[in-house]
Amino acid sequence: MKHLKPFNIFEAVIMPTSIEDNAQVNSFESAIEFGQRNDFDVVEYDEFYNSLGEADKRTAPPNRGIPFFALFHPIRKKPMFVVCDKNVFRFMPMKEIMSDIIGHEKVHAEQTARRGDLEFNLPDPRDRKAYFSNKEEVMAFAFTIANGLSKTNKSLEEAMRELDNQSNDNFRGMGIRPAEHKMLWSDIKRNCDEKTIKRYRKYIYLYLDKIFNKDVD
Repeated sequence: MKHLKPFNIFEAVIMPTSIEDNAQVNSFESAIEFGQRNDFDVVEYDEFYNSLGEADKRTAPPNRGIPFFALFHPIRKKPMFVVCDKNVFRFMPMKEIMSDIIGHEKVHAEQTARRGDLEFNLPDPRDRKAYFSNKEEVMAFAFTIANGLSKTNKSLEEAMRELDNQSNDNFRGMGIRPAEHKMLWSDIKRNCDEKTIKRYRKYIYLYLDKIFNKDVD
């Protein structure tokens, strides 16, 4: 099978530490406490924006149109979860959502620690091609996709088949909104060249291997 080709055994992906926390997250205040226990900040948009340097303020996402987002903060050097609409805590499973999103940012945290950077600027998400092609984002988004696939499949092989067989046509005219990891993968394929897409597939495979074989020595 094409997705089971061997990879360089010396190449490794960064596996973020898992969040194991039994507390309820059903309000902004409980989300702040959840973040404090798990080494990430939870803030409202204004605090996020005011915490940035001038260069990053120019490319910061707007506070309208999206209820929340996350980043690895270039100054605080830790993940940050930004809440734009507190109503999300009333009708969304925010604990699971936050844990998944922060996993992506923890990949960036380890990348930064390995580089030893004193400072850096956030990538501009408005330039989709450059954003999705950034080598560090490739690894972090590969984790996001693999994490999503692992929740809807029972094995690495099954997950890779879903990845390879996915088509936007599957959802047209059916009134179905695909899972977030499927929409992300579609967005990546629309904006990246074939070489970058192959790099994504490689990292997705490696992450799935770690996820499904985590109990195997």
